[in-house]
Amino acid sequence: MFPNVRIGSRLAIAFAIVLVLSIVSTAYAIIAARDNARATELMMAQPLSKERLVSDWYVMVFAAVGRTALIARSSDDALSSTFAGTISEGVKRSTALIKQIEPLLTSDEEKAMMKSIQALRATFQVAKEQVMASKKQGDPAVTEQLFNSTFTPAAAAYERGIQDMLAMQRKAIDDTALAIDKANTRTIQLLLVLGTLAVLTGAVCAFLITRSITVPLKAAVAVAGTVASGDLTTEFGPASRDEIGDLMRALHAMNDSLT
Repeated sequence: MFPNVRIGSRLAIAFAIVLVLSIVSTAYAIIAARDNARATELMMAQPLSKERLVSDWYVMVFAAVGRTALIARSSDDALSSTFAGTISEGVKRSTALIKQIEPLLTSDEEKAMMKSIQALRATFQVAKEQVMASKKQGDPAVTEQLFNSTFTPAAAAYERGIQDMLAMQRKAIDDTALAIDKANTRTIQLLLVLGTLAVLTGAVCAFLITRSITVPLKAAVAVAGTVASGDLTTEFGPASRDEIGDLMRALHAMNDSLT
């Protein structure tokens, strides 16, 4: 193939191949970086935000359960009044957190879980109010009975529901991080392959082009030396169609002229 292609075209083709491989590598690296940036942004915008909100929600519920247990089992009847404002504020903050979380829920599984947790929350609130009301009435036996049989199971179910939601969000974060890590690994591997291919292609093209130029050029130099020594009996075969072929045809014409 090479003898029939001009030297300039050979060089252009070789450089074009290397440049195309370099462009493909660069384009793929840019696309991969953009995709990873989008994945990271999505992870920050949704799963991580939900995880933080649900975590805050759980902390508030855990504190509410602890306060109710303290009030129910304390001999100080004034604790109900003391913590009334804190309890009311906690309910308001929990409601606000739920309103922040709900718009972020995208899957049917998340929405169903949130609906279940809200039902557990309603049961928890009723049980808590029953314990608080019994405490205010000054009936320790009833308060203890309500706390153990009603409030404690409701609180445990409510906390477990929030923990399940928290685990779901953390799994989503872990899955996204794993997907990003796999994408990075694939990108690095492909870039290494493309880079190696570009280097090997450049090396092979350089070797072949150099050989296709130097070997015929040495033959032309040998013919010129033979003519210069006065030997005009050189037999010329068919010349190629590149620049070296032009030189051989010129030498052939010179040899015929001298003859």
